[in-house]
Amino acid sequence: MILYSLGQLGWSILAGIIGTWLIYFYLPPEGSGIQVAIPQGSVFMGVTIIGVIMGLATIINAVTDLWIANLSDRSRHRLGRRTPFMRRSALPCALLLVCIFIVPFQSQVHTINSFWLLLIIPIYYVAFTCYVIPYTALLGELGRSTEERIDLSTYISVTWFLGLILATFAPSIWETTMAVFDISKTASIQWTFGALAILAFILMLIPAYTIDETKYGSTNATSLDIKTSVKAVFKNRDFRYFLISELGYWFTNGFFQSSLVYYITVLAREKENHVGLIVTAVGVLSFMLYPLVNRLSKKYGKKKLMIVSFLFLIISFIYISFMGKLPFSGFLQLIPIIVLSAVPAAISGILPNAIIADCAVYDASQSGENKEALYFGVRSFLTKFGTALSVILLPTILAIGKSIENDSGIRISVIIAAVVALFSLLALLKYNEKKITSKVNATSDL
Repeated sequence: MILYSLGQLGWSILAGIIGTWLIYFYLPPEGSGIQVAIPQGSVFMGVTIIGVIMGLATIINAVTDLWIANLSDRSRHRLGRRTPFMRRSALPCALLLVCIFIVPFQSQVHTINSFWLLLIIPIYYVAFTCYVIPYTALLGELGRSTEERIDLSTYISVTWFLGLILATFAPSIWETTMAVFDISKTASIQWTFGALAILAFILMLIPAYTIDETKYGSTNATSLDIKTSVKAVFKNRDFRYFLISELGYWFTNGFFQSSLVYYITVLAREKENHVGLIVTAVGVLSFMLYPLVNRLSKKYGKKKLMIVSFLFLIISFIYISFMGKLPFSGFLQLIPIIVLSAVPAAISGILPNAIIADCAVYDASQSGENKEALYFGVRSFLTKFGTALSVILLPTILAIGKSIENDSGIRISVIIAAVVALFSLLALLKYNEKKITSKVNATSDL
């Protein structure tokens, strides 16, 4: 379990960098000290250039998810269906992440910089998918029962948060780098992300080379092509409802992660290095909740806890909409965010992967075809579609107002996120957990 979870630590560092700092780096607030390299205004119906680039890149990546998932499911490689993909994609992931933050004309706004990002970001996402989809598919194969899958999900949730903490503490690293080497803030950010990418690369290689997939995983390749496999997956009615809830969750998660720095620096009027402190506090508190989530999900079921997660998520967005207007200091206003975010972070960090693995095992027991990677690929496709919508819409909404003098764009964004989270909760209520787990448990007992 530990060796497997270290791979999650690696790729969550990369995901944390992109999710937390990409928009901030290319759409920096005034006075941030970051060199502007691409046009800041809207290019079409209020949509910014970074919003267009991220949206197109995410959509392209979402489409390739299904293709890569099917390739993995159908692979007959002698080492297995998953680890060969992980070995080949780790280095491209790390290198391409560094390239995202280094544009040809760093000292000025230039059209070529925009085209550079339009080229590099989609390629990075494809390489990232080549690692993540096979990696997550291993969860359903290494975990032989729903309880084991919950335990595995708990382990990788811990390392996911550790990776996110490392990424969000990047300001502490680049500020030290600026002071020691006397370089610009932009250059120090680039060096920081380069160092984190090297660490991520090493961690991603660990499960790829230490897990004997032929011993612990399933090497039975599916015979279905991608079109037939996708149709078969979507015939699972309960999985469809779960996907809708996931679509909404990742839309709101995209808003929260990319906007956190604005909540802190604009609404609370604190320093940007507080991002790392807040994420760390949320991570520590959620870690404390992991054993409880693990036990309660086994006793009461995963669905009930997911409902609780969405309720806390909705409340947190409503609270954020009032930040900056409350009669106490900015730092104290950040404390409720920690508490309200820790519960959904603990629950949503553990249970969704276990639910997907359950659905995949249920499908295999009904159809006789092993499509684990495609289940995670379909989920990744729709969640990235949700992320694409968030990265397209968020810069446009923030353009309404993202400064201390005018914060209306930030407040509008959190209200939208709260409404989306509510609809996601309604979709989750239709997921029939009893039907899925009864069959899965019966299969694991054989």
